[in-house]
Amino acid sequence: MFPGLPYPGYSWRITHHMGRVTPEHVYHILWAANRYSNNQDPATDINHYLIVNRQLTPNVRTDSGQPDGWRDYQQILSELGLLYSLQVVSKITATPLGLSLLDGSLGFSETMTLQALRMQYPNGQHVGMSAAQASDLAGSSYANSESFAMLQSLAGVMIRPTVLIWRLLRRLKELSTPAEITIDELESYAMRCFRNSDFVICAAAISAARTGGPVLPRMGGRQRRNAQDWFKFLRLTALFSVRGSKNPKLSLSPFGNMHAIEIDAICSALEEPTTFWQPGDASNIERLRWYSQFGGVDLSIPELPPVELTQGDHEFVGGAEEEEAKLDLGTTEGHLQLREFNGVVFQANPVSDLSIHSIYKADLTLSAHRLHDQMVLLIAQTCRSRGAAVFDDPRSVDLLVMHQGREFIIEVKSVTPRNFMARLRYALGQVLHYDFLRARESALPRRKVIALAADLQDNFWPVEFLNTHLDMDLLTLKAGKLFIHSPATSSNELFSSSPN
Repeated sequence: MFPGLPYPGYSWRITHHMGRVTPEHVYHILWAANRYSNNQDPATDINHYLIVNRQLTPNVRTDSGQPDGWRDYQQILSELGLLYSLQVVSKITATPLGLSLLDGSLGFSETMTLQALRMQYPNGQHVGMSAAQASDLAGSSYANSESFAMLQSLAGVMIRPTVLIWRLLRRLKELSTPAEITIDELESYAMRCFRNSDFVICAAAISAARTGGPVLPRMGGRQRRNAQDWFKFLRLTALFSVRGSKNPKLSLSPFGNMHAIEIDAICSALEEPTTFWQPGDASNIERLRWYSQFGGVDLSIPELPPVELTQGDHEFVGGAEEEEAKLDLGTTEGHLQLREFNGVVFQANPVSDLSIHSIYKADLTLSAHRLHDQMVLLIAQTCRSRGAAVFDDPRSVDLLVMHQGREFIIEVKSVTPRNFMARLRYALGQVLHYDFLRARESALPRRKVIALAADLQDNFWPVEFLNTHLDMDLLTLKAGKLFIHSPATSSNELFSSSPN
């Protein structure tokens, strides 16, 4: 028997604006949101930019008499993990992943593929309990659920739909039935699943129905539109193709078939229960943790094979990122030219509140390396809050910090799974060079620190490589906050997110 629904009215919620997503729309909406977030009336300025640049129609609302495409489409960015929800962070704030897209370190197809694979239920974007959902739950044991996310957590929902659909199509091929599904099959079979392991019984049920066996009825209602919007989302990725218009069918793309073994490995990693966000309660703090996790760069996911640039020039609408070109100091003065770091206005926030979003500066919009610069700000703010002196050299070292008779040379990199190895090696060469130059001028003991604007698991090999093999420190982001991996007490005291 096919598994029953975990609760009445179970659904895979997704924004119905997904059909409007294009590389240009996503880039320009995110760029305008980031650029104008500090303005007195950012919504008006964002709408004006989008209309002038022909990204949205005026879309005049009947209630206000004003164009307001921003209000309608900002939820696309939050759905995709590119922007913190304004219900959680009141100031318009791009996530690290959103900044990576703006920087050009991630392309459109790569971003859509990664986020589709990482999308899960429960999640922090879909928390509101609609009247229809409340009606469905009336009289059930879940009638008093605090939020939609808490309902799904309590009911045992733990699924990444794209991973399930990938597994489902691969399984259908093994069963010698067409490795494709229709919107009806997605709605009637796949969208009843609430655990990734359900793909086996789902594939068997579809195969049986295609050969004269029992046919499950469509779920109807909200699920029909959700199924259509999931099709629109999946066709944006590199993994799937959709053919046909009247009765579209979803199948693996040529890219997906070519790299099936590698995608299988990514799916296996994402099926691990420890990788899932679970709401501890219905608070905005928990929702913030969701956006920081889903909107962060995660190095623990196996590297996605190089995505063919099917969008051509549209893949990097703002241009692909280039590595920063710092001068070769060995052929010039041969020493660091330090100055007091002036990029932080210290705020009397508790250190435990410091995060990548709390120090966010939208005026870095035109910076060539937005995420890199936000990470530098977060580290500098954290160090200054501990009473440290912070310096930089725009021609070389990102930060040099003096604290309690020690120095810390810090090299910051924004990374993706694709460029991680190259940038780690580049960072190692830089920090070793800067340490050599600084040793000529200072006899203070020094720690060498590599900082990555990304998250990774504690057992990921770079931690042991840097901490044990090289006796260096590693700074990363964990749920948007600074996280230190170090064998040194001095480093842990300086960089840890929580005061001792």
